[in-house]
Amino acid sequence: MNAPFHVTCAIPRSGRTLNNFLQKLVDLGVSSKEIDAILQILSQSKSRSILKLEEALNFLVEVRTKAPSCFSLFVDRKRFHRPYRLGFLGYDWQIGPYKLRVEGEEPHNGSSLIRLDEVDFTVVGLDELLSMTQYYLRDPSRVTKWGMYNYHLEKPTGIRIAGSAMLCSYNEVLQTEIQDIVGFFLISKVSERKHPLNLKTLSRFGQQVFVKGRYTGIVMAAYPKLNIVSVEDVEDAVLAGEKGCVGLEIVQSGSTVKRKGLFLHGGPLFLSESLYVVDYDRYVSSEALQNVIELLNPVGYFEEARLKQFARWYRALEINLGSVWTDKPPITELFCESSDSEHGLRPYRLKTRHWKPSDTYQRYQAQQGIDRAHKQLLGYYQKICAEYPIVSV
Repeated sequence: MNAPFHVTCAIPRSGRTLNNFLQKLVDLGVSSKEIDAILQILSQSKSRSILKLEEALNFLVEVRTKAPSCFSLFVDRKRFHRPYRLGFLGYDWQIGPYKLRVEGEEPHNGSSLIRLDEVDFTVVGLDELLSMTQYYLRDPSRVTKWGMYNYHLEKPTGIRIAGSAMLCSYNEVLQTEIQDIVGFFLISKVSERKHPLNLKTLSRFGQQVFVKGRYTGIVMAAYPKLNIVSVEDVEDAVLAGEKGCVGLEIVQSGSTVKRKGLFLHGGPLFLSESLYVVDYDRYVSSEALQNVIELLNPVGYFEEARLKQFARWYRALEINLGSVWTDKPPITELFCESSDSEHGLRPYRLKTRHWKPSDTYQRYQAQQGIDRAHKQLLGYYQKICAEYPIVSV
């Protein structure tokens, strides 16, 4: 019996990535009225989460007449009390000539489903992807940008990054749409220190670093000598800790860090954003999957659209944080350094049949791409600085 859909996709069952991906489907011909109805229900789900299962089930019944039947209940494990919450279960949409099945999942499970050969592609952040796929990478400490991921895959797996999903949301600082880029930054409650705060120094002296539980594997792989303490909330742990304590925290706009009186230090351990991740074996054998991915238009690491968004994100972060961001690296260094081409940052194509990782694959083209991207990025950054100057108070 043939399946009633051509391609399957896993996305987070709640949160910004889900909302932004559903909105993107409108650009591919999905009914905006239908998507708006789903988003309206999802916007209520967090405030309507509750410990009592019966009340949560009543909310699920309540929404059945207000939007397509695409919801279910799940346990919100990110919250300490683990309440029941309504989330996206699944729905079939027509994308061009293809029927796309979109299924809600835990964010970190997307890459696992590809590894188990149970889904064609997923929308997942590099942070979740790294959390689940350390075993497959030649050197996890080198994968600080997603353009390095495919070229550090060493053990057999079909997991491949196709490119950035370029999912955007409204930013209060610039009052415009900005891509969902985040950095994994060191934070502390002290700004002035005898020496710049960095992970190499912390690792050498064995200082405690608070890390959210799901990210401890990434940090251990990069810095095995670091004294990691797994916590539920990094910012609160730093605030409650000793004067010199530090943490590693995912930062997008920096508003929470700033509001709590904390400081950001240097560059991030890695940068993350929403990515299209595919099952490569299915991709090679499925014309439908190839065409759906093409319609979704994954954006490459050096592409102009992404450079513009990176300049926006960096500018919004530095305006919002101001002096709270100490030892701030220049935008070109944060985007990528010249040595990154040697460490695996490469242009690549999913259409390369029987692709295998290689240290030398397109290294010259990668270096050219880095040089060209630096010039373009500086131009976009200077332009946005003129448009959004930092106003002294």
